Amino acid sequence: MSPPKKCQHKLGHLSEAEKHSVINVMKRLKQQYEDKGTSELVVEVARMLGLAKSTIYRILAEYKAKGKVGAPKKASGRPSITESFDESIKNDTRKVVHGFFFKNELPTLDKILCEIKQWPTIPNMSRSTLYKVMRHINFSRVIWRRNYLRQIRTYRDEGRHIYYLDETWLNEGHIKQTIWQDTTIRSKRQAFIEGLSTGLKNPSGKGSRLIILHIGSDSGFVDDCLLVFEGKKSTDYHEEMNSAVFEQWFESMLKKLPQNSVIVMDNAYYHSRRTEKIPSTGTRKKDIQEWLQSKNIGYNEDMVRTELLNLVKIHKEKFNSYVTDEMAQNDNKIVLRLPPYHCELNPVELIWAQIKNEMA
Repeated sequence: MSPPKKCQHKLGHLSEAEKHSVINVMKRLKQQYEDKGTSELVVEVARMLGLAKSTIYRILAEYKAKGKVGAPKKASGRPSITESFDESIKNDTRKVVHGFFFKNELPTLDKILCEIKQWPTIPNMSRSTLYKVMRHINFSRVIWRRNYLRQIRTYRDEGRHIYYLDETWLNEGHIKQTIWQDTTIRSKRQAFIEGLSTGLKNPSGKGSRLIILHIGSDSGFVDDCLLVFEGKKSTDYHEEMNSAVFEQWFESMLKKLPQNSVIVMDNAYYHSRRTEKIPSTGTRKKDIQEWLQSKNIGYNEDMVRTELLNLVKIHKEKFNSYVTDEMAQNDNKIVLRLPPYHCELNPVELIWAQIKNEMA
């Protein structure tokens, strides 16, 4: 028997059907290998299903004690507080924390909470909510960030051209968020009596929205690579962009970059369309079997659908690839993806801020 594969699940995340598959596989192996002990069979079940041996033992113990296995507790249908915050809020929270780093101050929760109250883009939150946000965006993504920094340093040492792409939006009624204001004027009546004003009037509506996509390097933006179109929705601009629009632009942009270039971008969903559909819980058993056959992954004909899906989970990472990454590779270029919630590593973000400031 070969050694077990790395654990793919935690026990609490296994469904009732997945637990049943463990029991069924164990029963089948007992019939096939009557001379083998439980410990040897557990090793084989763990190898076949990609689970830890300790998980197999706990499921067997549950089945022995109760005569059945149960489903995990259902999660609440309500999104968590961290899920309800969009990416811009998480990015701004990270900027607040790094502001303390720049000042060489220790960023405690109380200090961060006090500081974010000064940011109009970050909603008010309790100390416990801030703690959850910090854990969610967390600085536990250190490995991904360090790998990114190490990789881009290597590309720079190799003398490669490095380009950064990003999208943003601009409202028709875009105005500055901070301006000089006469704080001695308390009311319209006072302003009228003293012959003064109450300051700039806010626009009645922000009007239409432009979606902007561009790519550039330390030499400036790349000629003929600007994409601008008018958004039709008033919600998050990410909803206006899609894979079809982005990939069409990406394909034409590749031809304008020198060979061996590096393209840095984030993991927005329209940047990250998969090259092939991996079987999921909604896939028919026959289609799962055909996918496994096409990848030369062995399986037993008597395996149920849940067992086949467990095999898919074990091997799918080897076949997860992005359309844009392959487009770049075919054109002798490389895509380097930013770690999540690290927009400050993309210098185009700074350019967008300058442009919006000039347009206001």
